[in-house]
Amino acid sequence: MSRNIAFFAATLCVLSMALFNGVLAQETERDLQFVPVQAVKFGAEEGQVKRGGGAMSLPFFDDFASPTFEAEGGPSELVRWTDSSARRTFNYAIQPPTIGAATLDGLRSDGYPYAFNAESEGWADTLTSQAINLAGRTPEDNIYLTFFYQGGGLGNAPDENDSLVVEFLAPNAGELGWTQVWSALGAEMDTFALAGVPVDNPIHLEDGFRFRFRNHGALGGNVDLWHIDYVLVDDNLDPDNLGFFEVAFVDPLHTLTSPYSVMPWSHYLSDPVSYTEDSLKSLHRNLSAFQADNVTCGFKVRNVVSGVEEDFPNPFSLTSVSPDTTFDVGYYVQAPFVEGGDTLVEANGFVFSDPGNDSAATFEVTLYEDAIGILEQERVGVPDNDSILFVQLFRNEYAYDDGSAEKAYGLTTGGGKLAVRYDLAIPDTLFGLAIYFTPYYDNVENQNFLLRAWSDDAGQPGEELGQNYIFHQPTYFTDGNDVFAYYEYDDPIPVEGTVHVGMVQEQDFALNIGLDKNTDFNFSRVHYQLGLGAEWVLSTIQGTIMVRPVLQAGVEQVFVAVDDAVSPWSDQEMTVYPNPAQDWLEVMWTDAEAPDAWRWIDMMGRTLAEGRWTAGSQRQRLMTGDLPRGIQWLVVVGENGRIETRRVLLN
Repeated sequence: MSRNIAFFAATLCVLSMALFNGVLAQETERDLQFVPVQAVKFGAEEGQVKRGGGAMSLPFFDDFASPTFEAEGGPSELVRWTDSSARRTFNYAIQPPTIGAATLDGLRSDGYPYAFNAESEGWADTLTSQAINLAGRTPEDNIYLTFFYQGGGLGNAPDENDSLVVEFLAPNAGELGWTQVWSALGAEMDTFALAGVPVDNPIHLEDGFRFRFRNHGALGGNVDLWHIDYVLVDDNLDPDNLGFFEVAFVDPLHTLTSPYSVMPWSHYLSDPVSYTEDSLKSLHRNLSAFQADNVTCGFKVRNVVSGVEEDFPNPFSLTSVSPDTTFDVGYYVQAPFVEGGDTLVEANGFVFSDPGNDSAATFEVTLYEDAIGILEQERVGVPDNDSILFVQLFRNEYAYDDGSAEKAYGLTTGGGKLAVRYDLAIPDTLFGLAIYFTPYYDNVENQNFLLRAWSDDAGQPGEELGQNYIFHQPTYFTDGNDVFAYYEYDDPIPVEGTVHVGMVQEQDFALNIGLDKNTDFNFSRVHYQLGLGAEWVLSTIQGTIMVRPVLQAGVEQVFVAVDDAVSPWSDQEMTVYPNPAQDWLEVMWTDAEAPDAWRWIDMMGRTLAEGRWTAGSQRQRLMTGDLPRGIQWLVVVGENGRIETRRVLLN
């Protein structure tokens, strides 16, 4: 089909739907169908070997801040759960007791619904504990299972006919020994409730005791959510007077830059002070019935490639924190802390300034507090609830969202247009869009849309930039956190200043774009148009839709679409082939400086694998079959320190 014919067909489809659907069209917010989860893999030096030595002893404790699911491959001493179709989350619950929670919903462990049907209901997720040795224990030991739970949170709440249950295993009865000992009916909850379940039946007081959480509800997706936190099994407990002694972070943070959570490195360097947060604020909780004294916090920044780390401890402590309360801690980066006209804390003036790579950079940012409470020990490389760790990425895209979607966004009209405003730091070339689509009951992979870009007209979309005739369809991923699909414009578009990027859809089906509910840029950055001749309207739905512009930004090779062919060796100093890759990747290094080492890094900045380059060779074959699927970074370091990075899709 010629480009002119394609343009005519695309225009005809869009215009015909626009004429008939403008009246009934609307902007919608929907609950997500799935959020794929990628297991965090830790190296063998960090304890990849599975737990041995029999059942656990009391106490059993998990606050879900660390990798405690066996499938995550974390340090063996941290593993608490043997099988789990539930997942550890940090963005779904509303103010959990401490940061991190286990979330049960209507999704299988691979991220797809148990039944792709809106009417299906039944038993969904299960979260099963490690075996615990209770041999020789008696009812007089006052052993209890205690935990906090919440229905819904920021996600879809369970209905009143849904339930969360706890079951105990009588070890001597095998798998037939599971009995229900506690349950809660579905409800929308914005706080956590505390539950206490006695372990006092002699059939459970044996070596090999286990317990598990299960949820009964809809099986059609990320619906009927339950969140569980701060699970404890111990003796001599009084559920009405637990006496916790714990001061911990409550909610995550995800960026030290503003307003963008991700932006190109060269764009950030054009004005690093303006694009660095003036200050940060973290939420903490004193979970105990005791006053906490002299709580000290700070933050650290580490360059992932070079390993250089900077530490910025707060110059003050919170001298007293009341029992059972939440409190804020400020970190003063570009702006000082001023109260009553007096400067109480000077700004530290931090900016990301390590030269790193000229087109990309990755930093780990850790906010920390004194180690206070049940997990009062340091674990190298593993965060607990006394710290928040996020990865600050600088790559060839802009983003407002935090990378997680709690709901879905869509327009319900053919010809509906969606536009997201970005104010670019420097002129560049627009290559495509990274879009997070998620299925919601109806699979819309066969629905068409066209990419669009507009200049700015007093804050809203103006004249259309470029010409785009090629239809695209939503693409879904189920095997990793990086679930953005990449879509190219027909031709690269030179852009500068303020630009609006987005799409026009063909049919009157919501395409279900990820909606991040932990940030809120829609009201000031997102416009939509409902049909032919309609006015642009500013979004009224709280959150941030997950549409990101992908730019040249100094990168030799931008995102590669799944169906794109990549020719072997070009004239670049480092080339990779094939891309996408499956079981192996061929790397060719043509620079005069010899390569020294290679490393795979995921989109969160974590090292997945590393090794030495074969001496004297310009070509290296890297096996990728055991790496997580999705988009990963390959980093190759020359013998004199020069760094080359390539973004590779593993499918």
